[in-house]
Amino acid sequence: MPRLLHIQSSPNLANSITRSLSDKFVETWTTNYAGVEVDRLDLEADPLPHFDAAAIEGLMPGEEKSEQAKSRAALSDRLIGQLEAADILVIGAPMINFSISTQLKAWFDYVSIAGRTFRFAAPGIAKGLLFGKKAFVVLARGGDYADFPANAFDHHEPLIRTLLGFLGIYDVSFIRAEGMRAKEEEVPAILANAEEVIARLAA
Repeated sequence: MPRLLHIQSSPNLANSITRSLSDKFVETWTTNYAGVEVDRLDLEADPLPHFDAAAIEGLMPGEEKSEQAKSRAALSDRLIGQLEAADILVIGAPMINFSISTQLKAWFDYVSIAGRTFRFAAPGIAKGLLFGKKAFVVLARGGDYADFPANAFDHHEPLIRTLLGFLGIYDVSFIRAEGMRAKEEEVPAILANAEEVIARLAA
């Protein structure tokens, strides 16, 4: 049975665009593909601790570890296992200050572990170990970063693509709600376009 992991990373629990659009994607996908098991991870409702000193201690070799370090290592192992079990990823990822949310960054930190999700093939060269997965990423940005010169400030989509590729996940499709604050009069059309892309990708 195929497994879909739905990750919500918006800190906005009330009226998040990425939450509603990624929910729409999962609903459409599970309607069109029978027998899909959905696993959900909400990084705001159930926040992860930052990747701190205890996390570094927990993931380093050695047997003498603090209880907090052991807890961080167990958390990393659980999150990686959840990711390894997924065939499809759906990630709701708003842009915050030109980049990803701290919630999503923490998740990437806990699942990007040498020897487990990637390995060093040579000095300075890493190879991802999570193959055969398909990712759909729903983006929402207040500005429009599609074209020059604003695209120089887009550390959002390129970073997500890099982090997923680092893990070996290269089959990535983006659904964008672009210019939600800069083009308020166009918001209905922007959302309609995003929903059309969802309908096509999830068909």
